[in-house]
This record gives sequence, C-alpha cells and structure tokens, in this order.
Amino acid sequence: MSVREATQAILARNAGGPFLFVGSGFSRRYIGLEDWTGLLRRFCVGLRDFEYYLSSANGDMPKATSLISRDFHDYWWDSDVYEKSRKEFGKDIISINSAIKKEVAKYFLSKEIETTISSDMTGEINFLKGLNVDGIITTNWDLLIEYLFPEYKVFIGQEELLFSNPQAIAEIYKIHGCVTRPESMVMNDDDYRNFREKNPYLAAKLITLFIEHPIFFIGYSVTDPHIQSIIFSIASCLGPENVEKFGENLVFLKRSNGRAASVENSVFSSGGKNVAVKILSTDDYTEVYSAIDECKRKIPARILRYCKEQMYELVNTSEPDKKMSVIDIDKIEKSSDIEFVVGVGAIAAVMSDHGYGGVTVSDLMVDVLKDSSEFDAKLLLGISFPAFRRTSAVYIPIFRYLRMAGINSRAELMASPYLAAREALAKMEASGYSHASYKKKFEKNWRNSTTEEIIAGNTPENALILIAFQKEESVDIGILKGFIDSKIDVEFGDPYRSCFKKLICLYDRLAYGFS
Repeated sequence: MSVREATQAILARNAGGPFLFVGSGFSRRYIGLEDWTGLLRRFCVGLRDFEYYLSSANGDMPKATSLISRDFHDYWWDSDVYEKSRKEFGKDIISINSAIKKEVAKYFLSKEIETTISSDMTGEINFLKGLNVDGIITTNWDLLIEYLFPEYKVFIGQEELLFSNPQAIAEIYKIHGCVTRPESMVMNDDDYRNFREKNPYLAAKLITLFIEHPIFFIGYSVTDPHIQSIIFSIASCLGPENVEKFGENLVFLKRSNGRAASVENSVFSSGGKNVAVKILSTDDYTEVYSAIDECKRKIPARILRYCKEQMYELVNTSEPDKKMSVIDIDKIEKSSDIEFVVGVGAIAAVMSDHGYGGVTVSDLMVDVLKDSSEFDAKLLLGISFPAFRRTSAVYIPIFRYLRMAGINSRAELMASPYLAAREALAKMEASGYSHASYKKKFEKNWRNSTTEEIIAGNTPENALILIAFQKEESVDIGILKGFIDSKIDVEFGDPYRSCFKKLICLYDRLAYGFS
C-alpha cells in the first residue's frame, strides 16, 4: 500500500474530518525556523555555551531553558545589546523568564512568512492552504499555522482551551502558547511542570476529538516524550476496545530521507497501555495532503464551525439574535454573517423586524466612515454590542459610538453600563492594529514617509498594512479616510481582508478615540 492509499484508507473509515497535530519540524520544513536547540543557542550569545547549560541540566531541555532564562534575565537588563528592548517593554518583564520569552517572540514576529517559505516547498504549502481539515493542534509558537488557515479561530494556551467552548471544527489549538502572548509560551521547566499537571484536563477536553477524528502528526519524532505524554493521558481514560480505536486514528508523518516511501506500524507502551499507531514515511508530503484534499466537504469547515457555534449560543441564551437573511455561502466571511433557525411552532415567534439585534459589524465598518451615523449609539452599545460578543469578531468600530453616547474617556466607559463595549475594546486593543510580520519592511523603507507617500508608493494591499505602523501623530486622518473610502467595496483576499478591517478600526480610534 502506498502512502497515498494508506491515507485514503484511514480517512475512509472515519466519519470525522482530519485534524493536524503540528510540531517544530513543520515550521523548520517550511520556513526554516530553528529547532529548540538551535533557538536556545541563538539566545546564549553573551552567556555561557549552550552545552554548559544542557550538561548542567543532565540533558533535560526544559531545565536547560530555565538555567538559560536566569542568566539571560541578568544579561538582558545589563547589556547594551538589549537597550532598545528595555525601553520598549521593560515594564512588561514580570518574572525571571519574561525577558527571554519576549525576545524569542520578537525574533519570531520579525520573520515575514511569505518571504521565508522555502521555494521547493511551494507545492506543499499550496496544498496546505487549501486543505479543508477540521482543525489544527500545535505546540509551535510561531504564526505559520495562522498564515495557512487565516479563517480558523485560534485558542492560545491550555487555559483558553479548557475554559472556552471549542466546536472541534475550523479551529487552531496552540496548546504551548503563542508569540502574540509571550507569557503563554511553554518553554522552561516550570512551564512544562504546569502543563503536565493540567494534562488530564486537556486529555478530557480532547478525548472525543481523538476518538472521532484521524489525527496526523507532522513535525514530531515518534519518540517525542511530550507528545507521548498527551497520548497516554488520553489512553488512560479509555477501555481496551477504545484504546485500539484510538490508536487507529493516530498517524505520524515523517521524512524518509531519500529512502523509498513506506507505511509502517509502531507501538507505544506506557503504564500497561499499548497504543498502535501508523507511520507514513515520505519526502513528498503532497502524497498525504492530496489524499486529504480529495475528502473535501461541500460546506467549508469554517462555515460548519459558525453554525455549531450559533447552535450552542441559541441553546445557551434566553435572548437569541432576532435576524434572518439569505446569503450566498461563498460570500460568508465571518460568524456574524451566519444565522439559522432550528425549532418548532409559529415562525412569528422567532422572527422580528431588522432591529438593532440585527446590526452587523460590517454595517458599522461602512457607517463609521459616513459624515453622520445612521444609528442610535446607545441602542448600538446596549443591544448590538452584546450580540457581537457572541461572535468571533475582534475588530469593531467603537469610539465613534462611545462619543455619540456621551462617553469621552476610559473612566467614563468603565463607569458606564456598556460591559460588552468595554470587553470589545479590550479584546481589540490586546490584538493590536498592525500585522507584526511587516514591521521590518516598514522600518526599513517607510518609517519617515507620510500617509500619502505610503499610499502612492505601494499597492493598496501593502499600503493598508504599512499605514498601521505609522506613529499616531504622523497619520493624516483625512488622507486615511479617503483611502479607506475608495477601497470599501474592494474584495481583498486574506490576509488583507482582516488588515483592512483593522485599518478601519484604527481610523475610528484616531478620529474619535480618547486622548
């Protein structure tokens, strides 16, 4: 049986769509990021040799990272090398491990993914970007997965996954944290200890997913102790008959390093449990990706996720949204576009006129640019924003409507009854308005340019990304508004669609925000 045929057979016997479980080898393959050892060596410059720390930790990488973190903490505060970093986020260093996490995150964010993709991996990348997988679990901190699956909802860290309501479709679970939140990154001995302590809870959250979906591990060694720990945490919850079914869903993809492609079986053993897994060895991963691609659903995973999320909200709220519309499935971009009705009885009982419960974020994206708003701000803040809270929307124009409602400072907002508006603003500001991977390009070529010069010297797609890096006092608000107005009907593709929404919200902040 070929690798492709083995993949097809695994998918054929599963009703659930595939999940990818992605490790560091994945980012190393496609964008050339270092492995853990290589990354730590980079941050040992100015300290002792990496081998000193590894030997002091008896070969234990998390312990070695803890030792490096302590020395790096002192070096970071004293060295001229990190003077700029200290000025930038010295106030955010809250522990002895914070400095190295901040610098690792900064290093990863400096990578422009599009320009670092290996040229001989273009075919695999194109397959990946089109895969309709149910979701991705990853221990990676970088943003490659978000680049490949920009419409999937992201859960960062164990805490967010454990205390949220994941739908197990069109989602990304970054269980070891993310560079967008450096403190969430699982790096050192304490981080791993905390992670292991919560493994049983994580296993309970993932157990149905692992039983009902084929899981393709990419970028891990089959002997990786951290992955085996997760696998056996789940296996320990299962009876013998389910352990066998569980193992049938576990597939490890690894390089054959020039040897012929092969399909093998392997057995993991721990605590009296044996888990048989499949190993697919090949240098051409398109054999697996193309087989997955053949199993496309008629309805994309992201749309199914929106429907599941809406169903959950309908069941769990006493005040479901009261709007109903018809939309072409190909034009659905976000969960706030999705509404559906499940129920019995008179249709009049669940329908009403298009009111403030039916206002969408897209409506505000257009309205915020108008000379005078079409909406009553207090009704928006009191009715529409609580509805937005039940969607995945992050970027929502808000300052104009706060001003219209007579709220002119953060203190007044905190004292207001508009809890949903406060939460929406906090969520948006935590995410930021810029696309971090383009900062280097801005600093190199456009940092001293005006808003008009940036627009004139770039494609619209690049301009809408670069303007967000200007200092607030340097942005020409009139030029910015004219640019946005001229592009409001343009169908930007990803990631530019989301960056355009960020730019509209940045305009709202600059034009109406609190001083």
